[in-house]
Amino acid sequence: MHNIALCYHQAAAPCSMQEGAQLLASAIKDDSRTDKPAQYNALLLSVSANSSAALASSLSTINEYCPIAEFIACAQYGQSQSTLEQSKLATYEGQSLEWQISALQNWLPLRKKQIAAELVAANDSGKQLITTIDDALTKAAELKAARDQRLNQAQFTAKSSAVDVQLITAGSAKQLADAITRKGSDQMYWAMCVFVGQAAELNKIKEVL
Repeated sequence: MHNIALCYHQAAAPCSMQEGAQLLASAIKDDSRTDKPAQYNALLLSVSANSSAALASSLSTINEYCPIAEFIACAQYGQSQSTLEQSKLATYEGQSLEWQISALQNWLPLRKKQIAAELVAANDSGKQLITTIDDALTKAAELKAARDQRLNQAQFTAKSSAVDVQLITAGSAKQLADAITRKGSDQMYWAMCVFVGQAAELNKIKEVL
């Protein structure tokens, strides 16, 4: 799976989200970029706001729940821009506008979901074994209570990421770029990240956002 991102502070000059979408689309169509994907079904994550502080606040939700490096850098810059003098702004030192390669196991919500599923499986199999223990040992009740308390943490509930999530079906870089150009608003503070991969992978991500 590949991803490419662009945030307002990475643009050469201040621009709206709609203009930023044009820049991102141009990067997607650029065949000279390294690590470009071979397929272009995509999941677009985007958020925009009327101020850098509001954008940082919106990004804080997804950064806590499902950290994405580019969104973390954008939130940090936006927070600095809203609270510090221009001379004290945190300088952006993130990745240039290039394709990155990522894996599903790097997604924190998906890891939590997998752990929850494993704990549920352990809970189901353990119930059969513990029945005879409850009957045979007095202390089994205490052990079971402690065990159940631990396994109750197996429940996984997807949270709202506070960003717009859009699945895009595209057969080429141009088709994906054209879809991206239709995204955006006139707000000046924004962040966009496009994940490209197999439909099954993208759906797994969408389910937890």
